[in-house]
Amino acid sequence: MKKIITIAVAALFSMVSFAQETTDKADRVMMIKTVDGESTALMLDNVKDITVEQVAPLTMDIEVSNITETSMDIDFPMPEGCKYWLMCIQKDEITGTPAEVRKAIKEKYNDEFKESKFLRIPNFEPGTKYYIYALMFDQDGVAAGIASTSATTLEKQVAKDEFTIGVDGITKTYANVTFTPKDNTMKYYYSVVSESERQQMIEKYGSLREGELEYIKYNAQSSGFELNEWLGYVLAEGPTTKDTRDIIQTNLTPGTKYYAFCFGLNTDGTFSTETYEKEFTTEAVVPSDNVITCEVVKTYSDGCDVKVTTTNTDPYMVTTQKASAWENYLSQANGDKKLAARELLRISYGGYADSYTKTGNQEFKVETSSSNSDCVLIVCGYDSDITTDVQIIPYKTLAE
Repeated sequence: MKKIITIAVAALFSMVSFAQETTDKADRVMMIKTVDGESTALMLDNVKDITVEQVAPLTMDIEVSNITETSMDIDFPMPEGCKYWLMCIQKDEITGTPAEVRKAIKEKYNDEFKESKFLRIPNFEPGTKYYIYALMFDQDGVAAGIASTSATTLEKQVAKDEFTIGVDGITKTYANVTFTPKDNTMKYYYSVVSESERQQMIEKYGSLREGELEYIKYNAQSSGFELNEWLGYVLAEGPTTKDTRDIIQTNLTPGTKYYAFCFGLNTDGTFSTETYEKEFTTEAVVPSDNVITCEVVKTYSDGCDVKVTTTNTDPYMVTTQKASAWENYLSQANGDKKLAARELLRISYGGYADSYTKTGNQEFKVETSSSNSDCVLIVCGYDSDITTDVQIIPYKTLAE
């Protein structure tokens, strides 16, 4: 075989040399076209020699595990001698000659890797067969092997009514949620999540309960507990009624869709039911036309006296921060005063800012622990959320 190719190359050089003598010394180019339809151009003046080597085939044993309705774990062990490989996962089987299959994978691949990979892949459709391919390339960049397998996701489970969830007393920032299990001895986990957070968890982990379990494991590890010990503290039994602020330790966002959810969970971290959900939407905030005027009357080492006048009785908030701290909030909010003030109030009052609002014309002292410091007053209408423009009023506390 090598001899035949050597003769062919010598003849090719002779033909190109003859052509060169008649084409005003044009560059000599050899075109190589593969069965995959790819072409490579070589300058013959740069070719030292041509050898024919047998390509060592590469193989990969793809293993699929932990298949759910919407996700699966896939192990891709890259073989020795492989420089990189392409992963291709799709619902349609790739058929045809080896060259046609290689070409299709090159056109449709999902990702490229240079090492072994163990991947948990979400966002599959329930009850659907998927075809999984790996196209491997050797150290010379030659496609030297195709590995393939298939797997079918689980059918969507029909709920068996292990739980009922009720939501009432819905306001702009909180609601009351009741979780009632059919079996009062069953341990379960419950929480509340916004629509956007729910979607992010499903996209990342394949399901809401898988994402929440990862969060539980993280909290257990961060707190220095074994998982079974931590679950012994956080799992519930029997009916549970909670204010959402006690569940997630903060206010809900007005005018936002949420899901109260729960699922059976054993102390060893295994699931005993599917996820049960109840959708609800918080009330929207109504903007206020209250015109608020705030004046610093007198300063102290621990705050200042203020005089506030308003044009109606809509509630408002007056709070204070060191000027440098306010600038940090403002920077994190990209200069948006309303976003910065909302985050400041969330951190400062933990979901209970409404308990600190005032109404009408008033004079009172605003206190701070920062003496001899540049400070600011943050003034805005507030009724479960900010309802007016945010005013920033600078002042300086006295030295002690």
